[in-house]
Amino acid sequence: MQPDIPFDAEDIPYFFDNWCSLPWSPWIPFSADKREFGQIPHEPGLYRIRPVGRDFLMYIGETRRPLHQRLSDLRMELRNREIMPWIEPHAEAPGLWAWRDAEGFAYECSATPLDASTGGRKGMESFLLYHYRQERGESPLCNLGRFHPRYRRSSDHKTGLRGGKLEAGQLGNPAGEMSLPPRNPTGDPGSPEWMGIQWSISIPLVPERAGDTPAGPGVYLLADDGTREILTLGQAGNCAERFLSLCRRSWERREPVFSFFAMEGTVLPHQLRELENDLLGNFFERFRKSPEYQFPRSR
Repeated sequence: MQPDIPFDAEDIPYFFDNWCSLPWSPWIPFSADKREFGQIPHEPGLYRIRPVGRDFLMYIGETRRPLHQRLSDLRMELRNREIMPWIEPHAEAPGLWAWRDAEGFAYECSATPLDASTGGRKGMESFLLYHYRQERGESPLCNLGRFHPRYRRSSDHKTGLRGGKLEAGQLGNPAGEMSLPPRNPTGDPGSPEWMGIQWSISIPLVPERAGDTPAGPGVYLLADDGTREILTLGQAGNCAERFLSLCRRSWERREPVFSFFAMEGTVLPHQLRELENDLLGNFFERFRKSPEYQFPRSR
């Protein structure tokens, strides 16, 4: 961790009570009593978590459950200081536990209600992460697959692999490597220069064409061949395999075409997810919605 540098919370946009034009609650410590914690909204929406006395965020999330219940359950799950929580039901819990164990962080949270569909909430979550990356220059420490470099993450309860601190001689967790720098918001979604990326030409989504694409990591977009409407955005460690799997999906009466950007060198999973989120966040900023097929269960 970098040494502490004095700062004024009133100068940090992602701490504001109106950040991204949303009505955020006050910052409430995880250690607050029941009455104080009652200031967290009791509707579905979005939330943010920060370490006390630090100038960055740990996590940005969304929930279809009442925010108050979701965050109450999370702080209860973190009360056991001896054992790292499972990755479910709270995906951020193992990371928050690891950073607290390593750095002694105390946490506080702020939340905002959002009356929206699942796709709307998830789209706004991507938008907030996108804005945070633009303002901070990196992702929150527990979002998009990031994790503490000296800890391994717990699996789900069914798999039963409990996480914890790595031994001195063990290699560090790659998820603790640096964030991919945020992309500059240039061009229009779907244009050849969108987000400063050198997109390929549009290719019909059919097996004989999909199999000819690079087998390495990259990001992609699928669009309707007739309307050029973006249907979904994504990332993959192996683009060729992903496109072949997308060929097997039902696109109803759509005729999808795909464009991609193949990344060179070593690209870590969390860095691919960061680039994907930059695309999603910029798309949401422009259209105030997610691509139609981005979140299938919400359609």
